[in-house]
Amino acid sequence: MKTTKTYLALGDSMSIDNYAGVDGGGAVAQFHKRLVQRGDATWTLDDRTFDGCTIGRVPETSPLLNVALITMTIGGNDLLQNMDRDLREYVPKFERAYRDLLGGIRKRHPKATVIVGNIYHPQADLPPNLEEALRRVNLFIAETIQQNGFRLADIFGAFRGHEQEYLCLGIEPTLKGATMIADLFERAFQHAAT
Repeated sequence: MKTTKTYLALGDSMSIDNYAGVDGGGAVAQFHKRLVQRGDATWTLDDRTFDGCTIGRVPETSPLLNVALITMTIGGNDLLQNMDRDLREYVPKFERAYRDLLGGIRKRHPKATVIVGNIYHPQADLPPNLEEALRRVNLFIAETIQQNGFRLADIFGAFRGHEQEYLCLGIEPTLKGATMIADLFERAFQHAAT
């Protein structure tokens, strides 16, 4: 008899179906379908992703959920909403909030495999201060998830140079973009299992 495992998805529009143009075309839906097709367990999806999600709006989850796998895409909206602020002042606040979020996830779900996506570059050029903020935040994400024993899905690296095909409306993943994110989730999950 197969065990039942829960896949908990947290995050923003990087994970949702809305911009893929296909029902079930978002990164989370595609990745969940792949998990089900593996046949090693009965995978249930608890999808708590939503458009516009920020660090402070990630739903707090119960440790009773018995979650085996978590994916999270978060931070891009936080940077967008604060891009007019002094980023030398804002980025440390971002880092504290992000660190607290990851710590809370690990505390509530100590046995779960956690895969965290970093933040891709939008289609448009960014002013130098925002380029630097994005670079700094992505370095911070990579370091912090490693400290928590999480896996990185390098969305920034995969999307760089492919923004025209992977993004629409300047900042939202197309079906190709969502498929790439699902690929990154799958690779990170496979590496976590080895």
